[in-house]
Amino acid sequence: MSDHKRIGRNMGRVELLAIRDIVNAMLKAGYDRKKIHCRLKEEGRVTMSYPTFCYQFKQQFAGAATPASEHNQARRPETPGMMKAGKSEPFSVNSKPNLEKFSVR
Repeated sequence: MSDHKRIGRNMGRVELLAIRDIVNAMLKAGYDRKKIHCRLKEEGRVTMSYPTFCYQFKQQFAGAATPASEHNQARRPETPGMMKAGKSEPFSVNSKPNLEKFSVR
């Protein structure tokens, strides 16, 4: 068995409430949840697992962190192959294919 001892019920919430200011400062500095948890765990400030941290984080900091997909999408440069909205050609399906296009030479 592991020598890891589970924390008591609702102690994750208590731990996160105790370091709320530190977590807010780390969020403003640009850290994501995983890095915040790792740093706090290394410093011994939290003993909870990462899934517990994420659950409590979501409960206490709802809307404080930007999801990675939104963050990356906002910074992604437009590639030359991307089509602008409204400028695409209409799409149609022909139920009878043109066999001349697929002929083998």
